[in-house]
Amino acid sequence: MPLIELKTMKQNILTPAVLLLVLLASTARADRVDDYVRAIMAERHIPGAAVAVMQNNKVVKMQGYGLASLEHNVPVTNDTVFEIGSVSKQMTAAAIMLLVEDGKVALDEKISAYLPDTPESWRDVTVRHLLTHSSGIKSYSSLDGFALLRRLKVADFIQQLSPHPLEFTPGERSSYSNSGFNLLAFIIESRSGKPYMEFMRERIFRPLGMTKTGDRDPEYIIANRASGYEWRGTRYAGRNWDLTDLMGAGSIVSTIGDMVKWNTGLSSDTFLKPTSKAELWKQFTFNDGKQSTYGFGWRISEIRTHKLTGHTGQTAGFTAANYRYPDHGLAVIVLTNTGETGNGGIIAGRIAKFYVPAMSLTAMKPIRDADPLRSQSVLKALIARLANSPDATLMTPQLIEAVSTTRAKTINQRIAASGPAKILTLVGEEMVDGKTTLLYRADAGKRLFLWRIAFDGSGRISQMMLEEEE
Repeated sequence: MPLIELKTMKQNILTPAVLLLVLLASTARADRVDDYVRAIMAERHIPGAAVAVMQNNKVVKMQGYGLASLEHNVPVTNDTVFEIGSVSKQMTAAAIMLLVEDGKVALDEKISAYLPDTPESWRDVTVRHLLTHSSGIKSYSSLDGFALLRRLKVADFIQQLSPHPLEFTPGERSSYSNSGFNLLAFIIESRSGKPYMEFMRERIFRPLGMTKTGDRDPEYIIANRASGYEWRGTRYAGRNWDLTDLMGAGSIVSTIGDMVKWNTGLSSDTFLKPTSKAELWKQFTFNDGKQSTYGFGWRISEIRTHKLTGHTGQTAGFTAANYRYPDHGLAVIVLTNTGETGNGGIIAGRIAKFYVPAMSLTAMKPIRDADPLRSQSVLKALIARLANSPDATLMTPQLIEAVSTTRAKTINQRIAASGPAKILTLVGEEMVDGKTTLLYRADAGKRLFLWRIAFDGSGRISQMMLEEEE
């Protein structure tokens, strides 16, 4: 209880015992996670966020921060409703697996068996291809004609998408496709005989007690719905009203409390069979035998040998992340009401490191630097980039163009505000498509950054990607 409130009580006396209780409560609240979340929210202009941490299926932290509505000064609570964006995909994938268990869907069946009038070019696309972003069907996110206001039915959606050729042979590689997960939602409707969201409520949300999870459609009045925002450099702006119809790809809203229930359900054997969950979290194998980083609605990766099964989400005005670290029985969930790309994942990943320090950038060991002059050039190029004055003698024209956009300049300024890179350490070297890629850890005093650097044939830097920060 804040001190200012204590002074209004009838006793009007702040006894040592009461003071001790206040201080203890304050200490309990102001832990490292709280400090970090509040700092990153201020740095990245995030109005509100909700965070949950689970260890061995028990909640060890669940808290709201900041404001759900700037207009009405409403704080975020555990019941605040956020859009979760593409985190919805893992729920759509689970719905498909329920239908597989029911014997109504087969993973390796052609989607033409379940959907009407699919084009001939889709003849070899299977349900598994849709689930793993390996279908080759173009993602409609960059196309016109898929606005939420149109609320396309299955036949109209397929007709709108059909003229676009496949981007590659099904199963050949992966390319992130919202189209695939909308088609999965239509398969759910086709095979269950129910609207997508009705099936989700009946088979997933209600059984797991997710009573505040549902459809983001703005036409619905949803209690405790957060407002979405974008940061415009010097001010907040309300999120764009011209929304895309995301359906099975990202149309779900939820609360941090319900997301805890979702993760609890995934950890039990009463919601999905173990064999079904094994499919969700199994990396897809491409036609050439190589493995994808995707399972069914989940990205499968490692952070310094520690397995991460998770997904992020972004819609206009919102970001989210649901990260599970199975080796440690750890799950971190983050919901925010700002649309800046990556916010949810950045926060979730950093929080996880408080619980598993071995994943920290500080745990990365330096490797032998066979070319110190090259590393000096990387440092020089990095300093120039963060000053928004890219060096044409060190960087390719394409990279200079990429780091000179308005958004890139804003990111550069944010990173530069952490201070100059005092130490640049080579911590990794990889071969990607026959080319050397280097990983450098930059120590800026209070912050650490991991940069992925690649070079063209002439030795100029062709890639300078911020991979991680803490």
